[in-house]
Amino acid sequence: MLLHLGRIPTIIISSAEAAKDVLKTNDLYCCSRPSSTGARRLTYNYLDIGFSPYGDYWREMRKICVRELFSVKRVQSYGTIREEEVDKMVNSISAPSSSGVPVDLTEKLFAFAAIIIFRIA
Repeated sequence: MLLHLGRIPTIIISSAEAAKDVLKTNDLYCCSRPSSTGARRLTYNYLDIGFSPYGDYWREMRKICVRELFSVKRVQSYGTIREEEVDKMVNSISAPSSSGVPVDLTEKLFAFAAIIIFRIA
């Protein structure tokens, strides 16, 4: 099914077999994100791994991230940071909730993810 979301054409595929066929034959067309002015400005003309288009630059960035940031040794070295932040988050949720005060989990989870990223970086 073809939908037009504003001026962007979007294809909806409803079966696994059709999705497999489409993604196998049109892989290069499906793997890049649509470009936007905001993302281009925030990422210095798409120089980050999150918004850069698929190509040689993206593959090189992915190799560097896998080798330097997401290796088993590096991820294990972040274990203490994750444990400390989980303890802090659980305490920040359990204290108000035991007294009947509602807790905004969305805010807590976003803050939790941001703190871990900032401390690791």
